Amino acid sequence: MMMLAAVFAAPAYAQDTHCEIAQARELASLNDLPAQVQDLLERSVVGTGGISDIGGKFNASDAIVDASVPMRRLKSGQVGADCIHLAIERGGIGYSVQQAEYQLVDGAWVQIAGKRLKKAPPLAPTAGTRPAAAPPR
Repeated sequence: MMMLAAVFAAPAYAQDTHCEIAQARELASLNDLPAQVQDLLERSVVGTGGISDIGGKFNASDAIVDASVPMRRLKSGQVGADCIHLAIERGGIGYSVQQAEYQLVDGAWVQIAGKRLKKAPPLAPTAGTRPAAAPPR
């Protein structure tokens, strides 16, 4: 019975992995990731294109009230010596949790599985602003 409980308690991303994590540890923060993986996640990007830390503030819906808050948030992850598995929440009209996997290859971290994480689309004009006029034909 304990074995069955352990199987159901395992994160979903552990079921379909491409690299094995030996002696993995649970991720507590984006700070626990190698700098190169933080760059791949666009951690330094400010605004909707960035990523928030575990438990941090993020735009979970498509109603963006604060453009300084990211559309993505790190939900959880496991880190090993040469493999990283992440679950990333993505806000918007179609809220989702994306799985991403990174592996250390020839001294560099590369994403080897999961949907490519893209920047959020540009914000629509707010009330009181007019879109730029179309160029003359």
